[in-house]
Amino acid sequence: MPRPSALLPIPFTLLLLGGAVFSARGDGAPLVAEWASSGELSVPRAYATVVPLATGEFLIVGGLDRDTPNVVNETSELFDPVTEKSRLLADRLPGRVNMSATTGWGERVVIAGGSEWRGDHWSVLDRVDVFNPFTRTWQVARPMARARTGHGAAALPDGRILVAGGYDGPRLISSAEIYDPRTDRWTSAMSLPQVRGDFSLVTLPDGRVLLAGGLEGKNSLPAKLSLYYDPARDRWDEGPATLADRVLHATVQLPDGDVLLIGGQRSASGMTERYDRRTGTFVYSGSLAEPRMLPSAATLPDGRVIVTGGLPVIPGPRDFTPTPRSELWDPATSTWTEIAPASLARFQGRLIAGEGAIWHLTGAGTDEQALASVERLYWR
Repeated sequence: MPRPSALLPIPFTLLLLGGAVFSARGDGAPLVAEWASSGELSVPRAYATVVPLATGEFLIVGGLDRDTPNVVNETSELFDPVTEKSRLLADRLPGRVNMSATTGWGERVVIAGGSEWRGDHWSVLDRVDVFNPFTRTWQVARPMARARTGHGAAALPDGRILVAGGYDGPRLISSAEIYDPRTDRWTSAMSLPQVRGDFSLVTLPDGRVLLAGGLEGKNSLPAKLSLYYDPARDRWDEGPATLADRVLHATVQLPDGDVLLIGGQRSASGMTERYDRRTGTFVYSGSLAEPRMLPSAATLPDGRVIVTGGLPVIPGPRDFTPTPRSELWDPATSTWTEIAPASLARFQGRLIAGEGAIWHLTGAGTDEQALASVERLYWR
């Protein structure tokens, strides 16, 4: 089977002990961070989806298998960061990649769309599954009106979930719809101004949703203009332009509600920018020590941001060898500082911040090898 990266748009979204000094704590003592092994998943996965749950566990869904690359995992599992153990859930789901996973009303996790490998081709899904973290059970929900993959999804303030754009196969689409987990119903929403996929979709503190980056138009060119969705008016409005054409990047929301865009392809690979919600503009927020696309990123409680992994951006053909280098962003100075590198490099993994630690799960290694290892970054 051809690798999914050759067939599908890839959405956006440390084993050896290593230490690095990150600035200082409030009492003036140095803050030391270390990477360490933190268990394994039940099944190796590449391009899987990971969601932190209200129970403190992490839900892992889908992704490609390590030993048989033409198999997309039909399983899901729960990883407990306290015990460092993972267990498979009983229910089988469609084996898929490039789906959205969004936590909405009642802490339900809504898995929508994605791409499933069927014999000799990829098929785009309208399938929706909802996970209840308190009963640890899956329920098949009403399907979307439009099958889509590589789309964006964001939880609205009332617990409903906005799904927009993506691909219906080889073509970008513009349609949008909203799912209500309370009633298991979909309603149509205003379509995007033009077809678009592989973008960031983030809910702002004022209830609007910011769409940034991605590919748009019939020629699938990088999009520079951002958009706002206002759920009160069911309307998309023009937002500010990003400083760089950005796709295959990482996106994190900061504690103050601002949004940081990290890396990506070509001109965006080594630069980061922040959406400033007070001015409604994107501002330059520092250069990475190593340009990268498809990195993993997470926000610390104090507003600093960790980025690790990703594919280095180098001239010539890409060899799918991820970088192990890790960096720390300081919001006070908008600068990046290198910290201890990971010993197990991966790209398109998921970093999840918890109490005193950050966990790194899934992702793909060299030549897109599926990974089972879980690592954590902790500080003292």
